[in-house]
Amino acid sequence: MATKMTGSTRRFISCAVAVAGLTLGLALPVQAETINLVNGGFETGDFTGWTLSGNSSFIGVQCGGGPTVDSGNCSAFAGPIGSLGFINQTFTAAAGSRASVSFAWLVDGGTPSEFDVEFDGVRFFDRINPLVPSAAFGHPTVSGVLGAGATHTLTFSFRDDPGFIFLDTVSLVVPEPATLGLLGVALAGLGFSRRRKA
Repeated sequence: MATKMTGSTRRFISCAVAVAGLTLGLALPVQAETINLVNGGFETGDFTGWTLSGNSSFIGVQCGGGPTVDSGNCSAFAGPIGSLGFINQTFTAAAGSRASVSFAWLVDGGTPSEFDVEFDGVRFFDRINPLVPSAAFGHPTVSGVLGAGATHTLTFSFRDDPGFIFLDTVSLVVPEPATLGLLGVALAGLGFSRRRKA
């Protein structure tokens, strides 16, 4: 004959399942998916894959290697005067993902100057009159949360009145949707167990 579970037993089981799911979700390594940006190293010798807007004077791509190229043969340069110029590229990824963009940049320390990185119009890396830590390229990786929908925009903005900022080796990664889904299920189970207690 089947026995009836008491309310406290059901709550205990529900909580145990939620905690186990959350533990599994957190214990699994977060898998990252590399987004295939077009021409992230500007090796086509132009802005193929990118869209220019704003003050596009003194923005271009230069080739020939040397100290203003991080890898390969080419890099982008930007020195708009008086206002910002932009390059952007669209890509697809799950809404609300935390995307990470890595890039190589070289600044000259001139003023006024500015360098920004945005996802979907939200600025999450902004440097006004960036200082020169050395004469070599820096290699930051910065993250931001993607907006709604499946199509997103990565934007770099530049201003350097007296000189140029160089950009190269742009790459982008986001967590795989399956990993986020597993973590979401675990958190939902935890929420369900809390609601049952109320």
